[in-house]
Amino acid sequence: MLKSLVLGTILGGLVAFAWSTVSWEVIGWHEKTMLNFHNDDEVGAIIASHAPSDGTYLLPGELPTQGMTPDQKKNANDALMARMTRGPIVVAAVRVGGFPSFGRAILLQVLSLLAVAFVLTWLLLQTSGLSYTRRVAFLAVAGLAGGLIVDLPNWNWWGFSGAYTAVDIANSVITWMLAGLAIAAVAGKSVTCNKSEPAV
Repeated sequence: MLKSLVLGTILGGLVAFAWSTVSWEVIGWHEKTMLNFHNDDEVGAIIASHAPSDGTYLLPGELPTQGMTPDQKKNANDALMARMTRGPIVVAAVRVGGFPSFGRAILLQVLSLLAVAFVLTWLLLQTSGLSYTRRVAFLAVAGLAGGLIVDLPNWNWWGFSGAYTAVDIANSVITWMLAGLAIAAVAGKSVTCNKSEPAV
């Protein structure tokens, strides 16, 4: 089992990374779902002047309510809800100093995909009696579940576009279906069904 876990992690993670490179750099379908501001320099200058540090920012932001009376807190909450209803709403990941290192980002991407491949290989090894095709399908559905868990709330609450959401979910399915071709080849073959349980 340990050998299968290690091989599934390495092969699955590398296949996932190879597909992510094709998905972002060759196909480029993610970028096609994103819009540009009318004046990047102006918007960038405003963000830089109002974002004191790297982080995830929300507009409209909550006002500090410490020291307010209950009525004042209610009024502040009502005002916030009115601003959210009126818009605009922005959720932004801000890096004030720009991108630090593409090499470091690629390394972290590989490590993160290896981590996901490890978890999915481990999950697959908990199953028994699945054919190769069903093992691949199992991992593709796991990718679908991951995409739905992450992307649907972002679409619902923060206004991520339907096109962006659909591409991200589809990409998650494709990533782990392709990685699943490698993982399923090395994980699950040695697992046998319990004689008291029917094979799936």
